Amino acid sequence: MPRKERAKKQKERERQEAAKGSASLYSWLKPGSNKDQESEEENEDDLRADSQDQISQALSEEFGEKRKQGEATDGSEGRKMDNTDLQKDEQEAPSTLNPEAMETDSTYVEQGTHTAVTAEARDESKKEVSVSDLLQRKFPTDPAHVSQICLTANDSEKYIEMCNSVGPCQPVISYPKNAQGRSFQRQWYEKNPWLEYSVENDAMYCFSCRLFMAEDKHQVKSAWRSVGVNKWKNAIDKIKDHAATEAHMLGMIWWNGYKQNSLVKAFQLADSKILHIHEQEKQRNREILSRLIDMTLYLARQGIAFRGDDETLTSSNRGSFIEPVNLFAKYDSVIKMHLEAVTASQTTKKRPQVSLLSNRTQNDLIKALAICVRKTILEEIRDATIYSILLDETTDISHNEQASFVVRYVHEMEIKERFIQICEVQSTAGQELTNVVLSLLEKNGLKIENIRGQGYDGAANMSGPYKGLQSRVLQLNEKALYVHCHAHCLNLVLVEAAKVNRHFVSFFNIVEKLYTFISSSGKRHAAFVQTQRSLFPTERVHELKKLSDTRWACRESALRTLKKVFVAVVEFLKNIYESSPPDSGACDAVMLLRSISFEFILSLEITTPIFMETAIASDALQQQDVDLAASYRLIDGVLQTLKKLRTEEKFQEMFENTSKKAVEAEIDIPSDIPGQRRQRKMPGKYKYSCTSATEDQSFQTLEEYYRVNLYYQFLDTLTQEIERRFKGKENSSTGIILRSFQYLTVAANWEELQPDAVNAVHTLWGANALFVNFEPPYLTYPVHGPAQERKNKKSTPHSRLSSQHQALNYLTRCMGV
Repeated sequence: MPRKERAKKQKERERQEAAKGSASLYSWLKPGSNKDQESEEENEDDLRADSQDQISQALSEEFGEKRKQGEATDGSEGRKMDNTDLQKDEQEAPSTLNPEAMETDSTYVEQGTHTAVTAEARDESKKEVSVSDLLQRKFPTDPAHVSQICLTANDSEKYIEMCNSVGPCQPVISYPKNAQGRSFQRQWYEKNPWLEYSVENDAMYCFSCRLFMAEDKHQVKSAWRSVGVNKWKNAIDKIKDHAATEAHMLGMIWWNGYKQNSLVKAFQLADSKILHIHEQEKQRNREILSRLIDMTLYLARQGIAFRGDDETLTSSNRGSFIEPVNLFAKYDSVIKMHLEAVTASQTTKKRPQVSLLSNRTQNDLIKALAICVRKTILEEIRDATIYSILLDETTDISHNEQASFVVRYVHEMEIKERFIQICEVQSTAGQELTNVVLSLLEKNGLKIENIRGQGYDGAANMSGPYKGLQSRVLQLNEKALYVHCHAHCLNLVLVEAAKVNRHFVSFFNIVEKLYTFISSSGKRHAAFVQTQRSLFPTERVHELKKLSDTRWACRESALRTLKKVFVAVVEFLKNIYESSPPDSGACDAVMLLRSISFEFILSLEITTPIFMETAIASDALQQQDVDLAASYRLIDGVLQTLKKLRTEEKFQEMFENTSKKAVEAEIDIPSDIPGQRRQRKMPGKYKYSCTSATEDQSFQTLEEYYRVNLYYQFLDTLTQEIERRFKGKENSSTGIILRSFQYLTVAANWEELQPDAVNAVHTLWGANALFVNFEPPYLTYPVHGPAQERKNKKSTPHSRLSSQHQALNYLTRCMGV
């Protein structure tokens, strides 16, 4: 076979062998090259001959002129000379062209000189150098460093990472020339990014093969890996030939994979750092928000307004929300760092730092808490299935009519009343309020057929039997029984009793005027306080209370306070009257002083203990966990107390106390019975005649007069009103059902059931549901009006809180936060 054909065939065979490593590498083969693919099991002699042909072809070009000038007289001598030179040049040829040289790593060629250095000698000459030391050198990735240093397993991995990050050693210098005047060219870098040049060895290497070729069958090929190529003649062809080998392609694949993995690791590291920073920032923001949420809950629970009149940075008082935050910054590092960051961003005017202190953030916190609490409440209501609704009207500070909507239900055998919402109403008519209730139920996902009770006040638009709210809801659900607020009913009983006769009407008017006279002037109030301190130096100062028909517990506290400081009130009025120069209120003081008579003191002694007893019942009826059975027991207890008080002994004790206080206050005790005419002496002949005129009722003593006309009349009015408002409703269908349920709450009554109780159960659950668990539904029935109404009527009338803050106030109280 001709020499050129064998050389060409050998190149194709090498390319085919290189392409066997990966199926994707066949694309660079010429079409039809697979036909002439030779088996790997070719004769070793042919391979050696082909290699010799390549060497001869390369050397013939370099030493062609020698052969032309040589003596050619004898053909045999010429062939002998060629063979001799061929053998000599074969030793000088680069290892990439000599398969024998590629299979050994014992010789090292440097700048054309033959220097034999054994592997053992190189190992002994190596020094221990770290990767950090290599980075200090001018060319840290120079391949010559590998033969001069000794790296541990950890440093080897670091060395690969360092080389990958720095890249191939591609210095741009003045490259030295060899004996033939040839040298390395820097333009070779452009199309071969894997190519690198060693300044110390003056040789070129393959970066990918040097670092990433680890397969056993390619370990023996060391020319481009460790020995280096420094024959510059036909260097471009050598580079191309190496780029087409399987070893190089696999090395490039490993290198690209390593670079990709390095990028992935770098991105993952960066992502992990970013995520870590984000997690730290989220944790910091959560800590800040948790403190601000606690502050929001505290202000809402205490009923304190959030905003201030001036919240600018120069203001001395920025409101009840920002000022405590600034105070906590002195003792809490989280709030302190947050405020410092906000101040720094505002000073430098860089990217704004979210302060979380603005009015919008405050409103967002309130809304978020309200949504969370309302969601929990609605879930409990759905678990309870049945519930009662409580509605009451109220007017806010801007005179807008509002309705507070409260739901009462039993959750895990515990009575709960939960505020749901405050909404504005355009009209207080029964139909408009019905539309409001239906809208609220639909908005919160509550079914009207699950309502078992209604709790409103006694106004006609609420309790009307034909067009009131309760009757309209009852038409939609016949099981929604209406219950008038028991605490409100008891309050109306007291109001009616206070109007029983002119003595009590005058008494309560004087009590109200005393409060107005003293509290309307700061000077008079200070004088009243000074009078108390002079008369009672060891006791604390008391303030007179205002009377109101709508504030339920005010009467008892007002009367009890007046009874304690009665002597001080009389002394204060005398001082005002006798003051010199005369006080502007001296005339009013004289009128009030004359109004404080023996009847006034006796009315105070009568009403105070009775109002104290009813106040205890009123507070108990306003408790959240009170049920109908407990409320009826409370009312029965009030009736029993009134019956015990209606005795001559009790009144005699009150009359004696009144007489003592009148003497201490220098108030005259009446000697005549008020309103009783002087009786004329009847002639003896008419004394026992049947025709004698009928006389008006007469009293023998002053005590008897006040006992009948004042004491008994007041107690009898209270008893009658309680019987009418609480007992009289038992004859209605709703009253019969509720009383029947109260009867069934006693275990002993189940031994012999009453027909009314059985009918009540049948009315609500059907004829076959006698033994249904009626206790949760019975506990669901309301006893009083909305708790929000009770809270508002005990609070300051001119509260600065908006309805939204009042709503959250009640929400936090309900949830026990």
